Amino acid sequence: MKHYLQGALLILLAALGFSLQPIFAREVYADGANALGLVWLRFLIPSLLLLLLLPRQTGRLRAGPGVLGIFNGFASLCYFLALQHISVSLTVMLLSLYPLFVFLQGWIRRKEQLSALKLLALGGALFGIYCTLDGNFSGSAAGMLFGLGAALFYSAYLVGAPRFMPPGDALGSSAWTLIGGAAVFSIPAILGYAELPQSYQGWSASLALGIVSTFIPFLLLIKGIGIIRRQFDVAIYSTVEPIASVFWAWLLLQETLSGNNLLGGVLVIGAALLMVWSQLRQASPATSE
Repeated sequence: MKHYLQGALLILLAALGFSLQPIFAREVYADGANALGLVWLRFLIPSLLLLLLLPRQTGRLRAGPGVLGIFNGFASLCYFLALQHISVSLTVMLLSLYPLFVFLQGWIRRKEQLSALKLLALGGALFGIYCTLDGNFSGSAAGMLFGLGAALFYSAYLVGAPRFMPPGDALGSSAWTLIGGAAVFSIPAILGYAELPQSYQGWSASLALGIVSTFIPFLLLIKGIGIIRRQFDVAIYSTVEPIASVFWAWLLLQETLSGNNLLGGVLVIGAALLMVWSQLRQASPATSE
């Protein structure tokens, strides 16, 4: 149980790091970058730093994490394409369906058992995210497909991570995941479709986005996945990310918190605590024996 809680804490910390992305992205956009340039730099900067500073850990090819990084890159691409066609609220809500997709594939493959507790945690997390959004769920069918694509690609990443990322190689797995993500966007970027920041401020924000909100959270997430190795649990804990984004916006950008925001936070945190309680229940019989 102690190891499980350590893994859960790492995933929650990763979600906090990922949730800072909108803060840094806002500065990068304001400095002239477009969506392709932003997401390319997000993966490319930490990839280059890892290859330069940690050649022994990253020099050997790891195909599994690289492929999963491509999935993650496609998830980001679909997410930013969705934002061009539908509202932010609808995009976040569609992306947040990934715990449902993770559970469904596990249930179909008989890796997950259908239980009232899991359904309650899933429903609480999704409703909590819904409560934090502004309620503007407008947009086109194409944008909705991109949003669903982001959720499907990210769920594929979470499903494959326990299998293709060795628990004792979180650093190397993180490096090749980021390299795979950077590869997705390198070709269109090289062809000139990426617009990059124009000043020191924008590049500083890009560096923070690549390190604080990408590399470090990826490292924590992969290490947490290696400890827990339960796809659905990881997905539920990761739903803290959109709730934390609202918190950072309130703390750093002086945006207001509404009653719905607070309710959504309570529901998502409650879903995470429910998963911890479920694990405690399973561990109790073994402990008593």
